[in-house]
Amino acid sequence: MPFTCNVIKCPIKIDKSRIEFVSLPETEFSEVVMQLTNDSSKDYIIELVPPNLKISGLLINPLVTDLKAGKSSLVCIRYNSEFRDLSYARMQ
Repeated sequence: MPFTCNVIKCPIKIDKSRIEFVSLPETEFSEVVMQLTNDSSKDYIIELVPPNLKISGLLINPLVTDLKAGKSSLVCIRYNSEFRDLSYARMQ
């Protein structure tokens, strides 16, 4: 794999079929910074596509990053617990 990801402690677990969040009080948020490193000799453009913020509570910055060969980039993931109040009326 041409990339490595260094995270000290991540409260969010993601795989191809689900996203698991930690339980947070209603007004709190959790934030983690990941360092993505391109270990290959090729340049890549990385695009992270989270579900809609109002549905998932995930805010990722930056969504798209140009990752040059042998370089690193920081990605911030913020989880907001307010999405738990999602209702049909709010979606409309």
